[in-house]
Amino acid sequence: MLRSRLLASLFLLIACDDTKTGAPPAKGSPAQAQPPPTKASPAAPRTADGPTAKTPVEPGVRTWTFDDTAVGQVPKGFRLTETASSGTPATWGTVADPAAPTTPHAFGVTQTRNPKATYNLALVEGSAHTDVDLQVMVKAVTGELDRGGGPVWRVKDEDNYYIARWNPLENNARFYVVQAGIRSALGKVELTLDAEAWHALRVVAQGPRMELFIDDEPVLTVEDQTHTEAGMIGLWTKADAATLFDDFSVANP
Repeated sequence: MLRSRLLASLFLLIACDDTKTGAPPAKGSPAQAQPPPTKASPAAPRTADGPTAKTPVEPGVRTWTFDDTAVGQVPKGFRLTETASSGTPATWGTVADPAAPTTPHAFGVTQTRNPKATYNLALVEGSAHTDVDLQVMVKAVTGELDRGGGPVWRVKDEDNYYIARWNPLENNARFYVVQAGIRSALGKVELTLDAEAWHALRVVAQGPRMELFIDDEPVLTVEDQTHTEAGMIGLWTKADAATLFDDFSVANP
């Protein structure tokens, strides 16, 4: 009996000593408790591969492709008029053109017998812009007295506005101001382009400064303060220039 008690006491002393020294438990003893797992940080929100919403159209941008207008018709909202009318108004209309920048249609002067002093205008009624970023595709079709054309802006009426135009007969592009029916040149650049191809004309007008780009290249810059108030935008050709237009757009510069 005494021997059994001595052995039990000895076993207790060894066990206590092992706990103090951090010795591993004897084989067959219960496993040590593991520390609780560290709480994971919240996962970052998953990002979609693409945009989660459709990108909104830039405010203030308006574009005419003329594709919804029937052949032979004038697009809704355009008013045809002239500067220095000769009594033989040009014929404007939508045409089918498989080579147009956006098919199937383009719009422009299809026939004109006007003399050199008459300017053919298609104005966007109700438009009112001071500073503009105007873009239009232009194709010079025919014309012996004049050819080509371009956009107009700050149009008060048929006798007061600005013009940017390309003329393949003269191999140049110009800025003009029309005041009280009289046209004055503001600047000119000589250039030679494919006379039978479509070309992109872009005008950025901010205050008195006006810059012309052709086929994405800056070609001419002028300043003028004749017309400072908001006015209509539109399209322009001169005399007997039959010209087609496509992808006409206006935006804030």
